[in-house]
Amino acid sequence: MNKGFAFGLILSLVFAIAAIMSPAKSQEQKPQRRSQSRPVDENRFPIADYAAPEPSDPTEHSRRQARGKKYDKSRWNIYPDAQWSVTQTHALDQNLPALPRAQSSAVIVGQITDAKAYLSNDKTGVYSVFTVQVHEVIKNSSQLSLSTGSAIEVERDGGRVRFPNGRTLIYIATNMPQVGLRYVLFLTNAQGQSDFQILTGYELREGKVHPLDDLLNLYTYENADETTFLKQLHTANLDASPR
Repeated sequence: MNKGFAFGLILSLVFAIAAIMSPAKSQEQKPQRRSQSRPVDENRFPIADYAAPEPSDPTEHSRRQARGKKYDKSRWNIYPDAQWSVTQTHALDQNLPALPRAQSSAVIVGQITDAKAYLSNDKTGVYSVFTVQVHEVIKNSSQLSLSTGSAIEVERDGGRVRFPNGRTLIYIATNMPQVGLRYVLFLTNAQGQSDFQILTGYELREGKVHPLDDLLNLYTYENADETTFLKQLHTANLDASPR
């Protein structure tokens, strides 16, 4: 065999093997962003008693009925003989912008002073109600009154349920704010309802900002300086997603 031909054949084999062992750049995949998730703090979820009686006060009874109706025919399948301890579902738009003013009826800064949970009228759903001492109103396009120094109630789907047998189950749709802490809350008021619902928010703790919900865009502001964040909240184009 011609030596030149043999040498060329060997080189061809070497390059062929290298090509097989080294995938083409076009086939390389970019590393995916790490999913942001935190352990569930059950203590943040208020408890509703399954056997609790209806309010005796007519005004409170009427308001509870109006609230509970929104959570009737729930997907939770709440019943005393359930065998699991945690039921979880995702209720938020994963593409929600970091500062969702356009999606909010109101934006406030305030402190959570109380939290309670209730069953829906048909006892298929559970929802939590938080009392907020309003420190600042950044936006209010709803028909509901909002003012600095006032106390309002805001809702979120989910909570804990205590059954007559003593068993307590947790139903998680979103994370819950904690009593005693300050928040920036983005609120909705769908179809002119008489109450606000929490769309999402940020916890303000020890001078830092922490997302309330595990949404990727919200982590743009994880551990941001509180003062800088609040200034941006007032001056930035809040209807646009951060770049």
